[in-house]
Amino acid sequence: MATLKEISERAGVSISTVSRVLNHDETLLVLDETKMKIFEAAEDLEYKTITQRKNKIKKNNNYKIGLVEMYDVSKQLEDPYYLLLKNTVEKECFNNNIKLVKLYNNGFNYESLEEKNLDGIIAIGKFSDKEINLMNEYSSNIVFLDSSPDDEKYDSVKINFKMGVFAALDHLYDLGHTKIGYIGDGNTLGDNKLRERDVRLKYYNEYMKEKNILNEEYIINCDMTASAGYTAMTEFIKRETLPTAFFVATDTIATGVLKALYENKISVPNDISLIGFNDIFVSRYTLPALSTVRVHIENMANACVGLMIERLNNRTYTKKVIIPSQLIIRESTSNISNEKVYCGDKY
Repeated sequence: MATLKEISERAGVSISTVSRVLNHDETLLVLDETKMKIFEAAEDLEYKTITQRKNKIKKNNNYKIGLVEMYDVSKQLEDPYYLLLKNTVEKECFNNNIKLVKLYNNGFNYESLEEKNLDGIIAIGKFSDKEINLMNEYSSNIVFLDSSPDDEKYDSVKINFKMGVFAALDHLYDLGHTKIGYIGDGNTLGDNKLRERDVRLKYYNEYMKEKNILNEEYIINCDMTASAGYTAMTEFIKRETLPTAFFVATDTIATGVLKALYENKISVPNDISLIGFNDIFVSRYTLPALSTVRVHIENMANACVGLMIERLNNRTYTKKVIIPSQLIIRESTSNISNEKVYCGDKY
């Protein structure tokens, strides 16, 4: 059995880096090329993780799966949700002895790619019909992760957004908040990469109308980045009144919102409660720690790879898996004893 030292020597990187990559350390920043070198060296040397040794996983007929990503690394660093999805898919494939082949170039351009002898494709994100047709040139076995462009043709794994949004808003409402705002991109890419109303905003509106507390003036539209959240909240604070709580479409946006509120001496959660969505790694270390809706990324990746293996073992019908979300309560939300109205620099 291979050792970490042998893999380190084969891949040309430190033992520490090898260990962290093979254990899928989310805090490690390393080039994708370096990761692939380590995974390939580990596979060549028949290195087995603890999970593999414990479960005695057998070779899956040397399956070779293409990996297609909607965003490149620079975009993933702006919003690490898709980066975490990719890393976890890599982990699941490695644990199942499936070789991954990257199928993107210069921001999703297939023209210069030669690898077409594939057993299947895992596509992370949202894709246009043209891009999906291009994928079919490589393999007709495609599993979509975080989108579902055609339930009759392709397997897919998605989040139960309604469950997550309603859980977050129920939490704020139970704490006494009725003036609840929304921060996020009102129109985002849908399953076929066309701009449409973001499902989080859709379910926010649905919930608030059911409670008869919707105030559209409390809806802030911004891109799904921390810098956009910071800028949008900085501008919104200039208004005469603010809600007592915000539901934020992603934790990444929420980090920028927290910074803007802090700079304007608005306390979270004493003045405004804040709850995010995704539960990315940094959310538990913000000040205050961010209440959020956890998306079970490991379960999503596990289901995605599982669907691919089923397909490769001759399942002929399609499957769509909906993964439930989970409310995580931390320090950025608190109860409200009476309605507070922000006016200028005080409540």
